[in-house]
Amino acid sequence: MKSFVAWSLAIALTLTAVVYQRMTGPTNPKRVSVEMGSQVLDMEFPRSLETKVPFNSFTIDGMFSSLEVALPNEVSGMDMYILWKRFPGNDSLSRIDAVCKDGVCSFEIPSQPPAGKIAYYPVLRFNGGEYRVGQAVTLRFKAPVSAITLIPHILLMFIAMLFSNYVGIAALLRINNASFFALVTLVALFAGGLVLGPLVQKAAFGEYWTGWPFGGDLTDTKTLFAFLIWFAAWFANRKRNRRYLYVLASVAMLLVYTIPHSTAGSEFDYEQGIVVTGN
Repeated sequence: MKSFVAWSLAIALTLTAVVYQRMTGPTNPKRVSVEMGSQVLDMEFPRSLETKVPFNSFTIDGMFSSLEVALPNEVSGMDMYILWKRFPGNDSLSRIDAVCKDGVCSFEIPSQPPAGKIAYYPVLRFNGGEYRVGQAVTLRFKAPVSAITLIPHILLMFIAMLFSNYVGIAALLRINNASFFALVTLVALFAGGLVLGPLVQKAAFGEYWTGWPFGGDLTDTKTLFAFLIWFAAWFANRKRNRRYLYVLASVAMLLVYTIPHSTAGSEFDYEQGIVVTGN
């Protein structure tokens, strides 16, 4: 019975953390409520897009990436355009008109280098009126990442979070298999976060590691922090029962996951022509 309760709570906590990560973070779609007269429409605008520009190339003329935005189902006859510029920087805004079909508007945006960003303002057109979204949407470009690397990375990070939650709860309930699953947590976190994580980042942005001590990427840094805490908890429990350390490691893992993914991540510096972090 204790094991059932522990697994149930662990699954609930993990799913909550996954939903939170999907709803936060600078690369997940931005949810915006747009006022159109007496109507308020809920829309999502992408903040991540694959680039066509190869690494170490600054010739981007003629390379475009397709940005798609779904229109609200409750309104027909609407179309839109965007005003955009490179970010950060002081460029003037340029306009791109959408091609809208079957409730989806598509924009051909000039591709930026991997980790390059643009800021864009969507403008909706309906019944002769124009309705501009108040805040700019910041979009980051990334190079394609192979599913062979990306999917195991995501699965292992999910598994690490699940077992971390279970071990913390099992330690509180004095379930005897906590140490075994602590080792599973440690292995999954190492493989998913410290092996596959850098491979994903290298493919997407050209750098293996941009966290501490080499950069300010919070995703890399928090992964290393979580691994070190779990290693210390597992090591301290090898010959002596210190269950409270498993509880502390589990809580620390949850706190780490409250930091949205990709916060202070890679960003292309257009003036220096290099990728920087901490922005």
